[in-house]
Amino acid sequence: EFVPEIRALKEISSFATPSTWQVDTDRGPFALVLKGEEDIRRLSQTMLMIADSNGIQFLIRDLSRLDRGSRKLLDRFL
Repeated sequence: EFVPEIRALKEISSFATPSTWQVDTDRGPFALVLKGEEDIRRLSQTMLMIADSNGIQFLIRDLSRLDRGSRKLLDRFL
């Protein structure tokens, strides 16, 4: 099973949930809706799994490889 991998976070509509995230994935740009912070699961020190409101799973394989802007946005949810 192939999970789309988030490469960058472009914009987050709100730091309260639900929020719409504009992301770049290895399959192109995508808008996902995060219902709650519990939909972000830490799989390891550097790996996250994010489930959107439709149940689609997105992977962040290595937090340290995200650009600074992406990490700053994500930090507000972690």
